[in-house]
Amino acid sequence: MDMKKQNIVRLAIPTNDGINIFSGMLGMAKEMFIYEINHENQFRLIEKRNNPYESTMQHLKTLDVYEILDDCAIIVSAKIGKKGISRLRERGMKLFFRKGNIEQALISVFREEELDE
Repeated sequence: MDMKKQNIVRLAIPTNDGINIFSGMLGMAKEMFIYEINHENQFRLIEKRNNPYESTMQHLKTLDVYEILDDCAIIVSAKIGKKGISRLRERGMKLFFRKGNIEQALISVFREEELDE
């Protein structure tokens, strides 16, 4: 299935507890929750991806994390390093910065997206 034809967007959110956005740097989260959002701004969790880079500190770590999220168009995170932000944006990733509850963050991001259209 072609997601673009169906107007489906994938979004990634880092988390350690499955309820809240991970409060640290994006690449240090235990998991990435992947959501699909349809043209009616309805979202559903489709996948939980382990982050193999959780406890590493390699050079250009953001690019390694990007490799596991490159099918997503949006990342919602509490923190991303300054260089990481530019690297992700250069690859076409749309970034939103939120803290707290994942579900509330999803609602707020899509309210903001509707205002941009």
